[in-house]
Amino acid sequence: MPQQIVDWLMEPSSLTLRIKNTFSAPFSVEVKGQGLAKPFLADAQCLGQPPYQHALIREVLLKVDDVSFVFARTTLPRKTAHSLQELTHLGNKPLGEVIFGYPNLKRVGLDFAKVDMRTLNNEIQPLLNGEPHLWARRNTYQINKRVFLVSEFFLPALFNV
Repeated sequence: MPQQIVDWLMEPSSLTLRIKNTFSAPFSVEVKGQGLAKPFLADAQCLGQPPYQHALIREVLLKVDDVSFVFARTTLPRKTAHSLQELTHLGNKPLGEVIFGYPNLKRVGLDFAKVDMRTLNNEIQPLLNGEPHLWARRNTYQINKRVFLVSEFFLPALFNV
């Protein structure tokens, strides 16, 4: 794995803050969708919940100068969403700006994956610019004993600047 990819995958703090500090162009968040849905099977297993149990799913693109750098998917189990309601009404505000403000935020899990483009949804595939795969990480966070997932898919544009 190239070192620049390792550096981004291993980022211990806010990915939003890292992007803002790395690039001088304007940063933005584009919400692709948010609502109750069944989580991916691997995500449900990671959260220790039955796969049929709905969670609040939020999908966004993190952009610099209107170019998509990261596709992010947040999975909040219903109990977590109920306890941490400030995470359910973010609009175009980055999740990282909120969760890293919690003094008791803990990363309790970190997984990496090399994701084949054919497994991605049709909206994300064109953002790969012909690359056959992308790198991703799944963070498991805990706030006040409530666990949730933040999956981040690093798009090729991030590494081509």
